[in-house]
Amino acid sequence: MEERRNHDWNKGDCNCPDRHSKDSILYSLLSGNSSSDTDSPPNEREETSSRNLIPWLHNNSTSPLSSSSSSSLSTRTSPQSTPSCHYTPAAVRLCNPKETCQQVALLLLKTVEFVRTLPIHSAFPSKDRTLLFQHSWSELLALTMAQYKFEFEVEEAKITQLPSPEEEKEQTGVEEGAGVAPNQLCPQGGLLKCLVAMKGIPTKCDVDTMNTFFRKCDTMMLDDKEFAYLKATIFFSSDVPGLVNPGMVESHQSQAQLRLGEYETAMYPTDPLRFAHILLSLPPLRNIRSKVITQLFFQDLIGDAPMEELLKQMLANP
Repeated sequence: MEERRNHDWNKGDCNCPDRHSKDSILYSLLSGNSSSDTDSPPNEREETSSRNLIPWLHNNSTSPLSSSSSSSLSTRTSPQSTPSCHYTPAAVRLCNPKETCQQVALLLLKTVEFVRTLPIHSAFPSKDRTLLFQHSWSELLALTMAQYKFEFEVEEAKITQLPSPEEEKEQTGVEEGAGVAPNQLCPQGGLLKCLVAMKGIPTKCDVDTMNTFFRKCDTMMLDDKEFAYLKATIFFSSDVPGLVNPGMVESHQSQAQLRLGEYETAMYPTDPLRFAHILLSLPPLRNIRSKVITQLFFQDLIGDAPMEELLKQMLANP
């Protein structure tokens, strides 16, 4: 089963530029947060950045973060905060934004490194890789957060910015001067709902969704290899618009799912439903909005810079 017909799945080579531009958004992001990586010993950081991070390419399953590093990423909301999506959105913000945003930036770098070291075919279009990453980055990051048991705390926030008339019109479909206000169409928090939808304002419901997914992963006790197969399955989505070769993308996704099924059969022979349960854990990821991830964890780091451009630069520069 280890031999692949169409591509060499056991090679993680990818042709990426080896130059890093100091004028890039990425450099600006990292230059202000490089101190966050000092918690890990230098030899550990060099080992993590230089090796292929796809666990199934190695005989031993080792975590890129040591147990001490994982504990430093612990700020999650208490498990007692049960998911409860209110009809009127309750906006939230980070309790420790500086520290938390730096931690998430490091996890995003690990997510980028994972994508860069994926064992893809040498003929895989670079444009497709960029499009796939821009489409799936928030879900991959959420999986990385779950893998390293990342925790964060939030508090209630007051919304002072209201949507513009153009945004209200786009959201509600009401023409200007029609005599119907958005809060009349949606009496309970209509303007806030509009702002949440248009701007990606983080809400308690969003945080509860993330924490529910994290706890689900904890309950299943996924290991590094399982997380790697899940990330590959999420990344290789042939439904992304604009792909040059969607057939090749679909083939890579099938390979990832096949390897995951083989791994579950070998490691958990007495639990034949584990493979299905793991795949069923993926749909809730769609409810974690990329706009919310950007607003909650990256707004203070990148400001008004477009996240898509940042992701493109991070993928192109080692």
